[in-house]
Amino acid sequence: MLIITGPPGAGKSTVAASVAQHSSTAACVEADWFWTTIVGRFIDPWLPEADAQNRTVLRSAFHAARAFEDGGYDTVVEGIVGPWMLDVVADTLRDSSPVDYVVLRPSLTSCLSRAARRPAVERVPGHPPLDRSGPIRHMWARFSDLGRLESHAVDTSTMSEDETVRAVLEARHDGRLRVELPTPRS
Repeated sequence: MLIITGPPGAGKSTVAASVAQHSSTAACVEADWFWTTIVGRFIDPWLPEADAQNRTVLRSAFHAARAFEDGGYDTVVEGIVGPWMLDVVADTLRDSSPVDYVVLRPSLTSCLSRAARRPAVERVPGHPPLDRSGPIRHMWARFSDLGRLESHAVDTSTMSEDETVRAVLEARHDGRLRVELPTPRS
């Protein structure tokens, strides 16, 4: 399984879809979609009080990803899955195949510019693409220091989609994206 993450505007959806196309039996799970299924008591996911909601959403996304993996699909999960959420991944994927993890991390200026250029088309009715500066800045800051996972970051500020896809595929092939997940809770 490959997790492609990063702040809003990093290119996760675009790159993940292209990376998945490099496998003949691939599934691409868009974790963002799972937030759109909440129809009551929704909390903006970048707010501190959304932690329990966010963990539930990611648990749901990774259960779906695990089902694809169990079905023999080479699975790519894209969405905001910061290092602070890898315990959720570990709890959900226990005993599954190894996990690779890459953080697309263009400059803040690039993220803001890309988000502003997004088409205003709602992929799911009632859920417009995030283009507000405040949440983007907040999430970019959350990904700015990855600690022990810093080597999993790719600065895509000046890279094209094809260059980014190549960089991700090469790093994965070389084993540089393998992540040691936290020990699952009992």
